[in-house]
Amino acid sequence: MIYTFGCSVTKWYWPTWADWLSVYKGPVTNLAFKGYSNDNIYWTLFETLPKIKKDDHVIIMWSQSHRLNYWYDRPWIDQQDVLGFFPNARGDLWYTQDAPHVGLYRTHPEYQPSLTHMIIHEMQTVYNTQLLLDRHGCQYTMVFVHNPFLDCRPRYSPTFQIVWNKKEIISDEELETAYNAIKLNPVRLLIDKIDWTRFASGPEDPHKPETYTGMWEFFFNKKEYLIYSHDTDPHPIPLTHHDFALEKILGWDHRNAPHRELAIKISKDAMSMHIPEFSVEDYTAPASTPLLNTRYKNELGSY
Repeated sequence: MIYTFGCSVTKWYWPTWADWLSVYKGPVTNLAFKGYSNDNIYWTLFETLPKIKKDDHVIIMWSQSHRLNYWYDRPWIDQQDVLGFFPNARGDLWYTQDAPHVGLYRTHPEYQPSLTHMIIHEMQTVYNTQLLLDRHGCQYTMVFVHNPFLDCRPRYSPTFQIVWNKKEIISDEELETAYNAIKLNPVRLLIDKIDWTRFASGPEDPHKPETYTGMWEFFFNKKEYLIYSHDTDPHPIPLTHHDFALEKILGWDHRNAPHRELAIKISKDAMSMHIPEFSVEDYTAPASTPLLNTRYKNELGSY
């Protein structure tokens, strides 16, 4: 069994790299969900680990570093007077049991951390996850959604605006912040401790932030992928996912792959498909929640 973990770039309404792996390599359990942070990924894996066998393969696509979650309780929420930020009156967060508003949830806009903190937190999460998987003894592969040193924090003023879809290369300001962060002795040692051979599409030099890439860089660097882009949704298209799965994760030549024409067909069809808005339930949805369009699921399932 292949187990995949990630955010919307791992599970979306059209086929992602995880879905193409199920076509080419057999059964996949996709435990990703839209909006998931690296903390969601870590704790979902942690909960799933007892089910993962030694001969299974775990593949993680790390999300953007700005997505940080915190463990909340009602006294803190009342002290900060931020009850309206949480998704529903029942107080359901991730992992909530009997006590309302006790659980894991995303960062409040007024408590966004620094880019330096985000960078270090992501690297620490990567390393802690490698320790967990090494101890468990299964095979695993990791990959980044995109360069983890990019500042993808959304803008909240004067209106809300996502920015991750506008990031193509690391800016001079981001690069300066990144280099200052990795010069810190604990961070330098941390980067040295990470097993970069476990990464598909890993950095040429882990101490050079400009050499990191992921699915996003793979997507916008090829015209063929961009011409099939969705009318409004910025996520990488099915063809990008197909080629990335084969070339970067499996190490195969995607150009003459038997299902590439299907990936092109679905990409064309998905260019104007309806993408549902985020709902209240989505904000705390479990990783088992399906998203893939039924018609596309059936098309992939016929192979």
